[in-house]
Amino acid sequence: MPTMNGTKASKTGSGHIMEKLTSIRRPMTNGTIQPQAGSGRINMNQSFGHNPFITIPQDVDQNPFRLVWDDLQSVFQLSKLLPLIIVPFNFNSGPLDELYPSRSNIYAITLHMILLFTQLLMIITLPIMAVIFWFLPGLLNLLYFVAFVGITLFFTRLLNGPPTTEALVGLPDGIDPVNDEHELWFFINGVSVGKGWLQSNLDLLARTFQREVVGIRNITNGFIFDLIECLIQRDLDYKTRDIRLGRAQLRSALAAPATKKVVLITHSQGGIEGSSIVDWLLADLSIEVMSKLEIYNFGNAARHFNNPLIKASSPSSVGEGKGGRGDRVIKYIEHYANSHDFVANIGVLDFTSPQAQPYADGNAFYGPVFVREGTGHLLNMHYLDTMFTMVNGKVDDQGNAFMNSVVQDRGERVGMTNGNALKRIKDVSRLWEYRNGGKPRDE
Repeated sequence: MPTMNGTKASKTGSGHIMEKLTSIRRPMTNGTIQPQAGSGRINMNQSFGHNPFITIPQDVDQNPFRLVWDDLQSVFQLSKLLPLIIVPFNFNSGPLDELYPSRSNIYAITLHMILLFTQLLMIITLPIMAVIFWFLPGLLNLLYFVAFVGITLFFTRLLNGPPTTEALVGLPDGIDPVNDEHELWFFINGVSVGKGWLQSNLDLLARTFQREVVGIRNITNGFIFDLIECLIQRDLDYKTRDIRLGRAQLRSALAAPATKKVVLITHSQGGIEGSSIVDWLLADLSIEVMSKLEIYNFGNAARHFNNPLIKASSPSSVGEGKGGRGDRVIKYIEHYANSHDFVANIGVLDFTSPQAQPYADGNAFYGPVFVREGTGHLLNMHYLDTMFTMVNGKVDDQGNAFMNSVVQDRGERVGMTNGNALKRIKDVSRLWEYRNGGKPRDE
């Protein structure tokens, strides 16, 4: 169970995991709609209950290295979801989709497969080299590691391109972006994303929202090394170079006098980095400056997403007894996840579950969670193409199976908007209002 500091108790066997997977597929009752592929639901991710502090969590003081061990166990316990990361093969955006059979995508996939093979080979042969070290001169081991490091650096250079101080930028096709220096949009990518795929992510985000979107680069070191970096960032809370650079970029944007709004979109490991950057900025900038920030996460892999209270609800309010409600420093944070996305299941879906809430108090992982029934983890293919489906170069204003899903929250009955009007996800999602260059209703 996740707790206030973002930790969770060790899972005991496969029963817990199968219960979680079964609960994902369990038909909704009590007047709600049975989930279908592509449909969606919402967990408003708020504290509930009058005195939920009955079971004392066992992992409040858990060692960070134990968190690493728990995450490694989760890989095996949720291994059935691993092959589903890359399916279905949806190519609604053509060459911009990560696995579309274009020359640039095939080139990136080939480089990733070479890195995966060499990094797995190194891990498998490490015990052998440790034994050889005692019988042969250390020069052999040195040559082995130099060769491995050289191969890794060579192929990651091909993926990431040469070092640069210039950020990649996504622009809408054939039209001017609707944002200017007063409204700045940024994106932090996930694991295994080189220069080509990052540009594809930025281009599709720019088309979807008709904004200029600047990339905060999370460079790839190959799938295996990227996962190791995730463990270091997520469990040991180490500020890697990407986090430090992203913090500097966002801090400057927020602090600029001309800036009225900063929108940050993250995906996968980018959610871990975004969470770490937000923690840093909350301690560094005033509430007034931080209130310019809006955050939208896809397939978030983070353990927590803090957003402290400014002012709690008044004692007379309906939600006062339920705790954790009131005005926040960051006004808008939203999370989007596929129900069978492996990464989301060890991140946002785990740490915003009802079992997590009594000790999270609505803060340790703040923001509503929009869950789509489906698989896949890739940003363009499995999130933007399915949640912000485009027709003839624009997002279809009529919505799609996900956005048109009737709002469901923790198995409650269907929500109502005005009289007999049904409330749908697109009526609640603030990010949806930005589609095709639009603005939220309250602006």
